[in-house]
Amino acid sequence: MKLHHIAIWTFRLEELKDFYVRFLGGTSNEKYINPKKGFESYFISFGEGPSLELMSRTDVQNTPIEENRLGLTHLAFTFPSREEVLRFTEQMRSEGYIIAGEPRTSGDGYFESVVLDPDGNRIECVCPPQADEPQDDCSFETERLLIRPFRENDAETFFACCQNPNLGNNAGWAPHKSIKESREILQNVFIGQEDIWAITLKDTRQLIGSIGIVPDPKRENPQVRMLGYWLDEPHWGKGYMTEAVQAVLNYGFNELQLSLITANCYPHNKRSQQVLERNGFICEGILHQAELTYNGNIYDHLCYYLPNICRPVPEDYDEILQVWEDSVRHTHHFLTEEHIQFYKPLVRNHYLSAVELYIIRNTNGKIVAFMGLSDELIEMLFVSPGEQGKGYGRRLLEYATRRKQINKVDVNEQNDKALGFYLRMGFRIIGRDETDGMGKPYPILHLQLPEAENGNK
Repeated sequence: MKLHHIAIWTFRLEELKDFYVRFLGGTSNEKYINPKKGFESYFISFGEGPSLELMSRTDVQNTPIEENRLGLTHLAFTFPSREEVLRFTEQMRSEGYIIAGEPRTSGDGYFESVVLDPDGNRIECVCPPQADEPQDDCSFETERLLIRPFRENDAETFFACCQNPNLGNNAGWAPHKSIKESREILQNVFIGQEDIWAITLKDTRQLIGSIGIVPDPKRENPQVRMLGYWLDEPHWGKGYMTEAVQAVLNYGFNELQLSLITANCYPHNKRSQQVLERNGFICEGILHQAELTYNGNIYDHLCYYLPNICRPVPEDYDEILQVWEDSVRHTHHFLTEEHIQFYKPLVRNHYLSAVELYIIRNTNGKIVAFMGLSDELIEMLFVSPGEQGKGYGRRLLEYATRRKQINKVDVNEQNDKALGFYLRMGFRIIGRDETDGMGKPYPILHLQLPEAENGNK
């Protein structure tokens, strides 16, 4: 015997049929209609293998389905290559569909992402491991990058990057004159060095830069590391370095448990300053006449630092409340002004003191993000609207899940931005309440990381 088809009830019959035909290459039969029963259906075929039956009937109930129930949890479609998984995922994102799982390589070698169809059904887009595919030995994976140790066969591309004088002059070293020189530097400085990595493009595996986090020679605290990086000029201005820096900051703070990460750059290197400031680094001043370069120039250093997540004091509560209000007005458009004013004193006088608070400050020392934890739940996580996109929310969330082992969070169903953020971070919906904790008509979704969910079974 073999599996013939899988059936799904839906209230969006035509929309769902068009989705599977347009985006996933399905072929639909003519609609079957049974007027007596109020039943309609399509069969969608995908070449060999089971078909998908989409069904609609007037008496079907809209019963909430728990994500962690027994039974069918997702549909899986095979793609011919990693590049096709990436292409399809980005197409779905541009069309407005929710990406519930960003592209990644699973523990058994499958390259996969997860997309939600119009009804919220999970579609796994998978590329099986290829026998001739090179192994990446990847240390970090971001949306567009693989960050891995350097290898001997990087020498040619390494030389192609480092012979550019615009690169060396911004970093303080002489442009490479030959591939032999590049091989020697690669062996002596990069290969086998702890916490120094190559930055490569995920789709092509091309080497485009380097990033590292090493002991700061100017500071004696062993819990301080210094960030360094360079990027090949054709890839400037595309956000790659900001993406790589965020991954390494998360590693430094969450895995190495550093108290401070520092960075230096020349005053004329405006691009590097922008990368550091976008990632929340604070400029602590100028170290005058700090360096004699290879060509005889004496340059100052702009000195930056980034503190780890810290605990606030009660005197910070008014500033934290302002972050809450600014963020709520920016994202919670479903709240009325009356309800905002109702919750505001409750947050200030009761909620903040009832949770374990953590904050992040920006370059001016201003609180720009905060999180509140209970024994088993992320009770609140807010980022100032003008500071979003700098990795603050991700840092707080990973602090909660990795350092505090808290893997559950509640979110307002109408807060699309927050819901999308948690889904991208790997959370799944496990339940729903029609009202919030105060009985207001704002449905609450309960989310949990799958690892914690499996551990509780």
